[in-house]
Amino acid sequence: MNFNFLKKANKMMINPTTKVYRQKTVEGFSIPAIIRNGSYFFVDLDVYEDGRVNCWNFEDFEHFKKDVRRGWVRLNIPDNEEISIHSLGAWTITDGAWIFTPESFIDYVLSLVKKLNPKLENIYQYSEKKINGVSIGEDGSSSVYREHKRTPDDVFPDKIDGKSLNLFYKVKEEYHLTKVNIFSDQTLRLSRLEETVELTLQELEELIAKKIIVTEVPALSRVHIYGLGSFTIKQAEYTADINQKRLEIRDIVGKLNGEPTSIQLCRQAYTQYINDPTPSNKERLKITYENVPDHNKMYVGDMDTKDIEVRMIIYGEQEIERWSHYQVAKARGEKLPTISIPKTKDDTP
Repeated sequence: MNFNFLKKANKMMINPTTKVYRQKTVEGFSIPAIIRNGSYFFVDLDVYEDGRVNCWNFEDFEHFKKDVRRGWVRLNIPDNEEISIHSLGAWTITDGAWIFTPESFIDYVLSLVKKLNPKLENIYQYSEKKINGVSIGEDGSSSVYREHKRTPDDVFPDKIDGKSLNLFYKVKEEYHLTKVNIFSDQTLRLSRLEETVELTLQELEELIAKKIIVTEVPALSRVHIYGLGSFTIKQAEYTADINQKRLEIRDIVGKLNGEPTSIQLCRQAYTQYINDPTPSNKERLKITYENVPDHNKMYVGDMDTKDIEVRMIIYGEQEIERWSHYQVAKARGEKLPTISIPKTKDDTP
C-alpha cells in the first residue's frame, strides 16, 4: 500500500469547509437582590454551577464578590428610598428588614454554587475578549423551566422553557413579590415564595379577579421578598395596571407557542394601513394597538418615533405633541418636527 498521500496529508494544513457549534446547558438558581445603579433596582441574580453570576455584569465569581463589596450588588434599600421593579412599578419604602450583609451574601451564593457543583469543578475564570479592539461581553440571561417526566422514574426529563414576570401575591393582609413563571401549555408557577404554587392560566385569572394577584399595594402594607427581606410601602410612585399584565401573560403564552405577539400583529396592521389606508385597515390597526399592553406600546414603532405614528393614525395628528422630539423642539423654540402619515381614504364600493 502506498502511504505517500497520508504522509503528505499529515504535513499539510487541510482547511475544513463545514462549520459547527455546540450549546451547553449550565444549571443554576435565580435569587433576589438589588442593583444600585443610581436608583435601587430589584433584580433576580442568576447563579450558575460554573461560578458565574449574572448581576448585569457577567464575568466570574471573583468579579461578583467585588461587585457586592463595592455596592453594585446591594442586599438592602435604605428607608425612605425608592425600589424600582421592572415593568411593575416603583415605591418609596420604610421599615426595611433585610437578611444579608455583603459577606454573608457572598457565602450564601458560594453555597449555591457548591450545591450545584459539589466538587467545584470547571469553575469559570474570566478573560477579556476583544474583536477589532472592542471588548465583547457575554449574555448571562437565563431561561426558567419546569421538568416534564415521561414516566415517574424518568432520569432525563424534558425541560419546558418559560418566561417570567413579577406580580404581588396577597396572603391575608401582606404581600409577597412573586415571580410568575409562564409555560407554553398554559401552566404557571409562582416562585420566589417559601413554597411554590402551581396554577393554570384560568386559575391565575380567577386570582386576579379576586385581587389576590395584584400590581398595586396600598400604602402602609408589608411586602415580603423571599430570600431578601421585607419592608413597608410608604407611597407608590407609579404602578402597572393588572389588566395590562394579564394581556402580557397571554402574549407570552402565544409567543411560547410560536404565535405572533400583540406587537407583531400591530406592526403588521400598521404596514397594511400604510400600503392601503382604508377605514377598515385603520380600525384593524386600532384593535391590534389597543391589545398591546400599555408598557409595550412604545415598541410597535422604531426607536425614534416609538408608537407616535400609530397613535396619529388612530387618534389624530395632534398626537405628535406627545413625541419627545416635538416637545424638546417646542421647549427650545426651534422648528417643530413633523411626521407624515397617509390620509384615510374611502373604501366603500
